Amino acid sequence: MHKKTPLLTPKSFFRTYSLIHLSMVAGVLIFALIIFLQTKEQSLMLSYTGDKMFYFVPIMAILGILAGNYIYQNILKKLASKNTLTEKLSGLQTAALVKYALIEGPALLSVTAFMHDGNLYFLIITLVLAGWLILQKPTRDKIEQDLKLEGNLKNQFQQQDQPVI
Repeated sequence: MHKKTPLLTPKSFFRTYSLIHLSMVAGVLIFALIIFLQTKEQSLMLSYTGDKMFYFVPIMAILGILAGNYIYQNILKKLASKNTLTEKLSGLQTAALVKYALIEGPALLSVTAFMHDGNLYFLIITLVLAGWLILQKPTRDKIEQDLKLEGNLKNQFQQQDQPVI
């Protein structure tokens, strides 16, 4: 028996893309909440106390955001030469996954640093990164702009229930 794979439509692509984004945001926030609730001794220390993570975590957060944006833009530039909407959407999803992961990684590192010593400073960094990740939420307009969809490809993307070629 041969199973027929479902055809990709702009609607199904957007649903999957949005679900990936939501799950990454939720993963960070749920992990942070669980660790916050389980950490007994908490304090906010905004001055350096000898903990190497105090500088390492924010540096990784900034590098994660910058690297994610850089890689995302580079992948998008390469997608300009692709001729089919399927190739463009697939490449966009890959670019977004890399971008999201480079934000999520430092956020999880920050939660881990909070778990180690209870410094709420790290949790604040986590929340800033989660907020930045939330701002990366995909929209149909953003997809059209990022992929620079025009003409037939834009029309094809706007046909929400039609299979993508």
